[in-house]
Amino acid sequence: MEQRRLDLARVKGVLLDMDGTLVDSDGTVERAWSAWAREYGLDVETVLTAAHGHPAVRVARSLLPGLGEEAAKAAAQRQYELEYADASDVTAAVGARDLLAALDRMGLAWAVVTTSDDRLAKQRLHAAGIDPPVLVTLDDVRAAKPNPEGYLRAAALLGIAPSACLVVEDSPPGLAAGRAAGIPTAALRGLDGDLRLPDLGHLAHLLERSRVRPWWRDAVGYQVYLPSFADADGDGWGDLAGVCSHLDHLTRLGVEVLWLTPFFRSPMRDHGYDVADHRAVDPSFGGDTALDELLAQAHRRGMRVIGDLVVNHTSDAHPWFTAAASSRTDPYRDHYIWRDPAPDGGPPNNWLSHFGGPAWTFSPATGQYYLHLFRPEQPDLNWRDPALAAEIDAVLEYWFERGLDGFRIDTAAYLVKDADLRDNPSLPAGQVLPARGVTMDWRRQDHRHDIHQPDVHAVHERWRRIADRHGAFLVGEVYELDPRVLARFVEDERLHSSFWFGLVETGWDPERIAAMLEAATTASSRLSWVQGNHDRSRAVTRFGGGEPGRRRSMALHVLMALLPGTFWLFQGEELGLGDGHVPAERTVDPLGAAEPGESRDVVRTPMPWRPGPGLGFTTGRPWLPDGGRGEPDTVAVQADDPASHLNTLSRLLATRRRLAHLLAATDDVSRIALDAPVVAYRRGGLWAVANLRDTPVADVELPAAAVFDTDDPAVGLDRPRTGRVRLAPYQALVLAAR
Repeated sequence: MEQRRLDLARVKGVLLDMDGTLVDSDGTVERAWSAWAREYGLDVETVLTAAHGHPAVRVARSLLPGLGEEAAKAAAQRQYELEYADASDVTAAVGARDLLAALDRMGLAWAVVTTSDDRLAKQRLHAAGIDPPVLVTLDDVRAAKPNPEGYLRAAALLGIAPSACLVVEDSPPGLAAGRAAGIPTAALRGLDGDLRLPDLGHLAHLLERSRVRPWWRDAVGYQVYLPSFADADGDGWGDLAGVCSHLDHLTRLGVEVLWLTPFFRSPMRDHGYDVADHRAVDPSFGGDTALDELLAQAHRRGMRVIGDLVVNHTSDAHPWFTAAASSRTDPYRDHYIWRDPAPDGGPPNNWLSHFGGPAWTFSPATGQYYLHLFRPEQPDLNWRDPALAAEIDAVLEYWFERGLDGFRIDTAAYLVKDADLRDNPSLPAGQVLPARGVTMDWRRQDHRHDIHQPDVHAVHERWRRIADRHGAFLVGEVYELDPRVLARFVEDERLHSSFWFGLVETGWDPERIAAMLEAATTASSRLSWVQGNHDRSRAVTRFGGGEPGRRRSMALHVLMALLPGTFWLFQGEELGLGDGHVPAERTVDPLGAAEPGESRDVVRTPMPWRPGPGLGFTTGRPWLPDGGRGEPDTVAVQADDPASHLNTLSRLLATRRRLAHLLAATDDVSRIALDAPVVAYRRGGLWAVANLRDTPVADVELPAAAVFDTDDPAVGLDRPRTGRVRLAPYQALVLAAR
C-alpha cells in the first residue's frame, strides 16, 4: 500500500484551538467543571469526560436532558461564570511560544478558533500573553465544533484556502471539525490526526524543517537494528510492530529519520543482510501490512523512514542465484560473478572474504567459482550486467512508491569490481590496521581491485536521479576513514550523504578525535556523523566503559550536534549502553562463529525498555540474551531521572531543535580558540564547548550564554549561564548568541 505523508511545506496558515492546545488552562477548566458538576448533582469524572472539546450548552443539554432550552442555556452560563472567575494559573502551552516565534520567522499566518465565548477566550489569551491576529469564538459562529464553520471562517479571514491551512487540536470534536472543513489536522494528547504531536514545539520544528531543502539537512537519525529493538508478538525476535509501539519514545528523543536494518525476505543467515526477495517483507518482521502501518504511524509523527538496501550480494536462496547456479546459459547467470578455476584448480584470484578464507566458492553443477566478499551464502552481484542494474533500479522505484523515504546503502563502495579481477597486492606490514583472526587476513591486503572502483560512482549517480524524483534520501555505508576520499562519494550528483566512521574506529584519544573532526568538517558538509552501529563495539565501551565512557560519548555528541550533515544514533546510545555480555554458547553472529572474540552480538543485544522479565523487549525467550543489562539501563527508569543519559541527550537534541534557525544559515564550522584547554566549535549562532580531558578546567570565559549543560539539567534557554565557568572532566556546553 502506497503511503502519503502530509506535506507541511504547502501550509500557509495555522489554525489553533485554544484550551489544551495553545493555552494550558487545564487547571481552571477542571476546577470550573468540577464545581459545576457538584452544583447540579452530577458525577465529576463523567462531566470532565463529556466536556472536553464541547461548548457548555451542549454539555448541559447532554447531561441534563430534563432541562428545557432556557434552563440549559442558564446552566451553561453558570459554567462560564465559574470559568470567568478563575484564570489564576492559565499559561501558554508547552512549545506555544516556540511555535508562534517560528510562524513569525516563516511569515506564516495563524488564527485561534475556540468553543469558548468571546469574553472567556480573550481573558485566557491575555493571561497567557498571546495576542492572535485572528480570533474566532463561539460568538462568531452558528454552530460549534465538530461543525467546520469556525475553521472555515478563520481561513477566510486569513485569506487562505482551507486546503493550505493546518488545524491543530487536542479534542475529537475539534479534529472532526478540521476534517469536515477539508483541512489537514495535527493532533495533541495522543489523538490521531494527519500529524501526531507531543507538543507545539515539535510542530514548530516540523514546519521549519519542511522549508529546509533538502529535508535531511541537519536531521537527527536513529538506527533500529530490527531483530533487537522490540518484539511485539512474543517470539523473542524483534519486529516492525515492536518498532511501531515505541515511536513515541523516538519522537520524544527528537528523532526525525528512522533507519531500519533489512526487513526483506531472508533465510536470516546474516540476520537480514542476505536478501532472498527485495520486494517482500520477511514474515518474521510482520510482513507487508506491518511495514505499511509503521510507515503510516511514523509519517503521522513527522518522521521519515529509510530502509537498508543490500545489493552488493544476495542470499544464495534468492531465485536469481538459484537459477544462475543451474546452468552457464541461464538468463540470470550474469547477475553474479562467475569464473573458471585457476590453472591449478583453485580460486580465480587472491581475493579474500570478510569472514575468512578465499572470496570464491566452487559450484560443481557448472564447474565455475562464484564470488562472495562475505559468506559463501551471500554471492556477490555483478554490477557490470545492465540487466541486473535495471532490476535494482526498479526495486528503488518500487519502495519509494510504497512510501519509504530513502535507503542506507549497504557496502556502497563494494558494488563494482575490477573488470579483469586482478589480484590485490599485500599491504606493507606497517600499514596493516590492528585486528585479529579472519579480520586480520582481510586487512593485510590492499583492496584496490575488489572494492572502491571508480565505476561505482555511475551506479550512485543513477540512483540519485531516481531518489531525487521521489524526494528520497540515499546515505552510503562507505568504510573510508580519510574524509577527503569519502567526500568523493557525496560530491556532485552522487550519494546525498555518507557515514563517516572516524569516531566508530577509534578509542578515547581526545587530541586525535579533535583533529579528526576538524579534518572531516573541512572535507565535506554532507557527511553523516555517528559514534556506533551494529558492526562495531559501542562507543561507551571503546571510550573506557562505565561512567567515564558515558560522559565521553555525551561530550562528543555535543560537538557532533553542531556539525553540518546528519546526526545519527544507534539504538541504545541514548541510554549510554556499552557492549553487552553474550556467553560463547549463545553466539549467533557468523563472524563470531568464524572468529571467537570478534562477535558482533555484544552490540546487538535486545533493547532494554523497562524492568522485569525480558526487560520489556519480549515476553518470550529473546534470540540473544539481554547482555547483562539492569534496571538503570532501561528507558522507563531513565525517563524518570532528569539527570539520566537519556534525558541529557533528549535535552541536547531539544536545544538543537529549538535553535535550528541559528544553524540554518551556514554549513561553515570553525574551531574557536578559548583561553582554556577545551575544544570549541562555532557554527552560525551556536557554539559547542567540551572539556575532553580527565581533569577539570577552571575559569573558562564563555563567549556567549550557555543554553545546554551536560552536567546541569536546570541550564536552558529560559535559564542560561553566562560569564566564567569551571568545566568538570568531559563536561560540555552549547552556547547561543543572544
